[in-house]
Amino acid sequence: MLKDNLHVNKFLPILIFIITGFNIPVLSQTVSDQSLMIEIEEGVKLMDEGNYIEADRKFKRALRNLEVLPAEISFYFGKNSYFLDQYKQSINWLNKYIELKGTKGRYFEESVEYLNRAEMAYKMETEQNSDIVISELTKSNEFDCKGHTHFKCPICLGEGVLLKPGKMNDVLYQTCPYCSGGGFITCDQYKLYLRGELKPNN
Repeated sequence: MLKDNLHVNKFLPILIFIITGFNIPVLSQTVSDQSLMIEIEEGVKLMDEGNYIEADRKFKRALRNLEVLPAEISFYFGKNSYFLDQYKQSINWLNKYIELKGTKGRYFEESVEYLNRAEMAYKMETEQNSDIVISELTKSNEFDCKGHTHFKCPICLGEGVLLKPGKMNDVLYQTCPYCSGGGFITCDQYKLYLRGELKPNN
């Protein structure tokens, strides 16, 4: 009997090592995921307090390290990105949340609200940037045609015709008066277009 106990005791440390050894990675992974989930909660609190930059750091750490992302992180990150004026990123992540959770999602209505805000802000930002580029070209008057003699007409987009609604709910076709139906304008005409001075051909 004593001999049997000694035999068991001899292998007991090995058995304990095998059991606990195999559990160590699983336990550490669980702890890691739990800490990251806590970071997400802390990020939400920071966002609600208006500390959007620090919240962004928390969310990004979770996004980088969590193997399985909760759908809610898409909403949190998208909403926070809106407050950081990162409108395109906000649109992408809010759309992702709606795609994952649908109309039944807890944050569906709030997602739609911030998605509309982000899309409006992104549109205004894009238009403003476009106006700035044209304004700078106009001020500097340094637009270079780079050897091109003709450009696609920006009025009819190279189609040569303009469409307008008729009186009978039909569509009327009109030859583009800026390129005379050819779909292209000269380099000098394009410079006039950039300055807002392009006139229709006679």
